[in-house]
Amino acid sequence: MVRRAHILLAAVALAACGLSRPPVERANYLLSASRDAPAAQVAKPVAIKVRPLRADPLYERREFLYRVDGQRVLSDFYNEFAERPDAMITSALIGWLKSAKLFAAVVEPGVPADAPYILDGSIAALYGDLQDPRKPAAVMEIQFYVVRPGNASMQVVLDRTLRQRIEVKASTPQALAQGYNEALARILADLERELAALELRK
Repeated sequence: MVRRAHILLAAVALAACGLSRPPVERANYLLSASRDAPAAQVAKPVAIKVRPLRADPLYERREFLYRVDGQRVLSDFYNEFAERPDAMITSALIGWLKSAKLFAAVVEPGVPADAPYILDGSIAALYGDLQDPRKPAAVMEIQFYVVRPGNASMQVVLDRTLRQRIEVKASTPQALAQGYNEALARILADLERELAALELRK
């Protein structure tokens, strides 16, 4: 009986120690892009509607992903994006287009309004490339589409895959987070140039 009491007390003590442990802290990082260039002098006389970007299943998660060798990818439980990457990149895209003033209007997802053109896209890569310890890099790839809805079909006006590989100073989550933001800014700048070159009709 005494032995059982000792075992019970020991179990309670261990449980108490476990409950008193500090919670595991996870670092959260934002994905954003700042546009510093002047706005377009003349906007295209059409509106464009932005659909929420999608992501390949591997890149839907918030945890940072590292490619370490060949096809092996590791997930980082302790470092993650503040929100789903597709949601943050969609928000950055909308802000960038509004700042660029390329279009008469930029219609956000969820707004019950039609537009003659739709901008859609998919995140095809978003990871830290750590295969060469001397050259760590943040990799991002997004495929964009601009389509014009029709009565019977959709006309594809633009289909571009834009990729950036930004070498960073260290193999740390902080350095990679900065690299992702730089990659996103470069991709959106490239997309802006592609959109500016389009001849769009009402």
